[in-house]
Amino acid sequence: MGILYEKVQFSQELKRQIIIRQLLDMGITEHQGQSVYDLDYYTLRFVLATEKAKQ
Repeated sequence: MGILYEKVQFSQELKRQIIIRQLLDMGITEHQGQSVYDLDYYTLRFVLATEKAKQ
């Protein structure tokens, strides 16, 4: 069970890094005063979706 948990965490972190890269490429470095590096996966996903909807 521990290996599965680690793989899920690793996968989630990879997704998080991909979203951060996409936001940085769009010129977005922070959200509500927090750096994108400090945001959790779900907040990052929300910010990315919001910004894509604006374009």
